[in-house]
Amino acid sequence: MITAHTDTMSAPRLPLAVLAAEVSGKMMCVIIDSYFDESLAPGLVSVRIPTGDPAWQELRTAPRLGISVLNPLQTIGVAHIAQSLVADDGVGVVEGAAVHLTARLYQEFDAGEHTVALMSVSGRRTGEIASEQRDYLFAAA
Repeated sequence: MITAHTDTMSAPRLPLAVLAAEVSGKMMCVIIDSYFDESLAPGLVSVRIPTGDPAWQELRTAPRLGISVLNPLQTIGVAHIAQSLVADDGVGVVEGAAVHLTARLYQEFDAGEHTVALMSVSGRRTGEIASEQRDYLFAAA
């Protein structure tokens, strides 16, 4: 069973990434609409998650998480993104995503309606990137 959440209370934003992992034998994910590089040394990225998101409450306990930076076509079909999730050694990845990061929760901050999760990145690999996607992905990743 795959559990996914999108933040429908805020103004619609372009989903940029999917945070996913296998927790207690089930694949879970949160669709991320706010993703930023924070530091190169150590490698840190931050994501914004709606406060109290039930999927995040379970995902945050995973020892490793996958962050899949979506390509532009995937952002259009985000409602079906959970169908593209696969487990890769406990980390969830979206097949066909432009960038896959392996990370762990480093720190969390209360940001009112959202939680900002700072993630420590331990691995990165890229998928196929079409030339028309490069500007989009440069801004997103």
